[in-house]
Amino acid sequence: MLQSVNTALDRVLDGVQVGSLWMARAGGVLILLTVGMVTIEVFSRQLMGRSAVHATELTGYVMAISTSWAFAFTLVRKAHIRIDALYLNFPMRIRAWLDLLALLAMALFCILVVGAAFEVAKDSFTGGARANTPLGTPVWIPQFLWVIGLAWFSLAVGLMSLRVLLGLVSGDFAGVQNLAGSPTLDEQISDENHEATS
Repeated sequence: MLQSVNTALDRVLDGVQVGSLWMARAGGVLILLTVGMVTIEVFSRQLMGRSAVHATELTGYVMAISTSWAFAFTLVRKAHIRIDALYLNFPMRIRAWLDLLALLAMALFCILVVGAAFEVAKDSFTGGARANTPLGTPVWIPQFLWVIGLAWFSLAVGLMSLRVLLGLVSGDFAGVQNLAGSPTLDEQISDENHEATS
């Protein structure tokens, strides 16, 4: 029974990984568009003496959105910065429990942040808040796009936490290490070599 639940969760997490990749790519496209806007603004100020776009305002929105859209991808790729000098010296069983503790702490962070971010976006929407800039952007638009990234990240953290918990209950410590553990130096080198050849 537990094995079938783990298998189903693994399939769901595969979908989350694909969705996270596409969200990170979309965030990358937004950053490239921002680079284009800033370039146009620099040239328009040089040539016409005024700005043709409002890059300063828009880049702030893009940075917040693209960052939140990349959080889940960073999680599933185990790319968050970790201080693991002691962690890697522990037996796999202890590391697995520490991985669950780290994920649960991140889940608590997500609950607090997503709740607060949603309230901010909702208040901006109901209050009709606009940016105090020449564009007068309705700020709920970038705020809700920002919340979407945070909510997706929260979903990824929640599903991964559940999968790690069930892995611990079933005694699959190697599976927990593979899913959520801090990669060893050898694993990082292996991943880099695999990406370079593919």
